[in-house]
Amino acid sequence: MSMQNYIENHLYKRSLLSYLLWPISFKYSLFLKLRRLLTKQGYRSKCKIISVGNIVSGGSGKTPFTIFLTRYLQEKGFKVAVSHRGYKGKFEEKNVLISDRNKIFDCAKVSGDEAYLLASKLTGIPIIVGRNRKASIKILEEKYPELDYIILDDSFQHLKVFHDLDFVVFNEIGGIGNGFVLPAGILRESISALKFTDYIVFNGEGEVPEKLLKFGKPILKGNYKIKRFYDINENEISFETLKKSKIALLSAIGMPKSFENTIRKSGLEFEEHFRFPDHYDFKDKTILQNIEKELEKVKIVFLLTTEKDFAKLQFIEHSLPLVIVEVEFKLANIEDLKL
Repeated sequence: MSMQNYIENHLYKRSLLSYLLWPISFKYSLFLKLRRLLTKQGYRSKCKIISVGNIVSGGSGKTPFTIFLTRYLQEKGFKVAVSHRGYKGKFEEKNVLISDRNKIFDCAKVSGDEAYLLASKLTGIPIIVGRNRKASIKILEEKYPELDYIILDDSFQHLKVFHDLDFVVFNEIGGIGNGFVLPAGILRESISALKFTDYIVFNGEGEVPEKLLKFGKPILKGNYKIKRFYDINENEISFETLKKSKIALLSAIGMPKSFENTIRKSGLEFEEHFRFPDHYDFKDKTILQNIEKELEKVKIVFLLTTEKDFAKLQFIEHSLPLVIVEVEFKLANIEDLKL
């Protein structure tokens, strides 16, 4: 059974396996609840700290929302910086600035896919990576004492730093999975942890589940909108060109069905989706060559991929006919966002 099938059959649905794992999940959930209760108030920064996180493992849309929120604050005249863990990047165990207000540094290329995406999308915004968020904040405070906000991407469970505001993001497709905590489900901690957030961000067009409404938190509803399609040389590819061509998808993200939905909602249909585990590095040339052969066999003209995946693929030698799908997160009820 592939990892994706395991996730879909046992973590998003209640199965015999998920029930067998539930006792472990129950103990783990209790431990996490005690951790929140017993952890003393973390480091309080001189500027306001905003955490964008989730309580599910896998993709929910944290980084796109971080990009949206950073731009929103920047447009209002606030001085903002962003801290990211740099997951699976070279500097995860260090604390390194990968961009400042003038440029992206060369080291950003090896800082992790999401961190590089943040740096490339948020020009003029300092981006720092490193697992130790307290150390990252102190570096930003020293270098940019005039900062109004520091946004921590993926930090809801990071309790060593005091959060002035917490946003917890959910994807409509995955929701809360089967409702169990890891390893029996996809939840990082019990859904009851939502009482500690300030906003719930619902990424989707459907109705917000009752389980999320019962906490009485403000709900921000948003969705991805395709901004443009472009090739590896930054040439825009028209929708009409893609519509009349055979296309396939390539992704290594937490919620591949979300990418599929975004493409279908645009009016495009695809022949195949080459799915890989979240954050897959694509460094195995044999796999890329096999994809190239498969594309030639079924006469695929364009291979659509995400910006997050292109953050890695642009630095790897290959002959894939890539088209990057640039999306932006839009809030339907932006008037409910009070900062």
